[in-house]
Amino acid sequence: MFDSSFGGRVRALLRHRPLAEAADNAGRQTWGAHSYDVVTLALAAIDSVIARQGFDDEVTYDEVVAGLSALAAAAHPEYPVEEHEQVARYVVDSLLNRRERETPYRYQISIYSRDDGVVRHRDVPAEFRLLTEYEDHARGVNVLRASADAINALVGGLEFDVEDEQAAIELMLARQLERGAFGQAEKAAERSRLLSVRYADELRTLLADTTRDIRTVLDQWAEQVPVQLERNRTHLEERLAAEAKLLEHVRGALDAPDSELAVSIAAARIAALLEECRRRHTELHGRLVSARTTFLDEQTRQSFRPVGGLRNPDLTDDIFLPLLGLRADLAVEPAETFAMSIAGTRVPRMVRLADLVDDLLAPRRGTVIEDPPDTDEEIGDPEPPAVPPEVLMAAADVVDIVELPARLSELLLAARVADLPGEVDRDAVERVIALSVLWSYAPESVEDFSLAVDAAARVLGPTAAVDADDTPIAVSGWSGDDLIVGADEEMLATYAGGERS
Repeated sequence: MFDSSFGGRVRALLRHRPLAEAADNAGRQTWGAHSYDVVTLALAAIDSVIARQGFDDEVTYDEVVAGLSALAAAAHPEYPVEEHEQVARYVVDSLLNRRERETPYRYQISIYSRDDGVVRHRDVPAEFRLLTEYEDHARGVNVLRASADAINALVGGLEFDVEDEQAAIELMLARQLERGAFGQAEKAAERSRLLSVRYADELRTLLADTTRDIRTVLDQWAEQVPVQLERNRTHLEERLAAEAKLLEHVRGALDAPDSELAVSIAAARIAALLEECRRRHTELHGRLVSARTTFLDEQTRQSFRPVGGLRNPDLTDDIFLPLLGLRADLAVEPAETFAMSIAGTRVPRMVRLADLVDDLLAPRRGTVIEDPPDTDEEIGDPEPPAVPPEVLMAAADVVDIVELPARLSELLLAARVADLPGEVDRDAVERVIALSVLWSYAPESVEDFSLAVDAAARVLGPTAAVDADDTPIAVSGWSGDDLIVGADEEMLATYAGGERS
């Protein structure tokens, strides 16, 4: 118990504890007296998940339930179909730990050590999952995946290095095939398939974390990941070569004219397992090749993404009229996207019934009724607007006189010579035009963001677009780039292209 591997051995035993607890609790179910083999059904569920894990058609909750229902029906055909489905759902929910809202299984283990002849004890939490549920965005369904702990529970071993274990398994498989021990070879091939699933899952997790937030794995990419990717590539090349040789040996047994029926059946199953391993390794090799590109692409997307420009589209001309002109089948997708974007928060696909029940049973929040203000209290005059309306109107008139597209210098010079009403400050009009152009080019965070957007749109137009071409402004009192202003992006591109040509 003082050995350093003692804790790992205890954790390995704990992986089987949820299965034993599920079997014990089965007796309390309505069908508990009918003696269904819950442990075997749980291992079959994990196996069915692993068989398609990492592929495009990962298994769903309902598919696993349907498979287990068929097994339960084969064990007790005399009972109704509804009971078989109840048993199957109980098994899958136990593996997901839905009784505890799909939280990880958590147990306390004891770690003993000897310090100067004194035996010391400490409690250490051990957490793990068996099955987890994810949303497959490409298919729009929830899928199940087996954790590394579930794979280890099915394999029946401690934590191990997947590469060394798989190489050892293939060597053992080759020796078993050479001496004709096809029964043992089939078990070794099945173990190799499980290791392939776990090996692929480790890389998938790394790439998923990179895509989600590169900052969480930046240190790994700086030191560990490049070495790991090179080691993975070498390992996969060795595995693909070894699997090709093993498949050739197995097919030789299948094609032998004097082979026994049992040998042919076992060889066919081994060939299928090796084919699946080779397919997984080929797909994984493709991910390895593009892994570095994924890192660079995500670094560019997440770290160097430019700030988006501010455009206020014309809802009538830019959105509704083009949408109404489309065929119904083409208009469905943008209409649904627009509707979902303005609908606010959406309920997640994986709804937790337990959370809903807790929310419904929560105590009612009290309503605070504020006292009305005293009638004698002076409300006071409203604050004047930051920019007087007459200044905004005069600035918009100057832009209309110049006509877009134009450079900022043209707009400023036009404001200096324009015929303005006597009460309008000419310098204020010039500043408003410059600030509106700068705001449209590079919006900044201000306290009243919507007011700034409306002011810029009123001066330059609702779809105005601004760009720079490194031309310095040549107007006294101003410095920086002489920005180009267009009524929209298409006009801006045409103007800029005409100047460059």
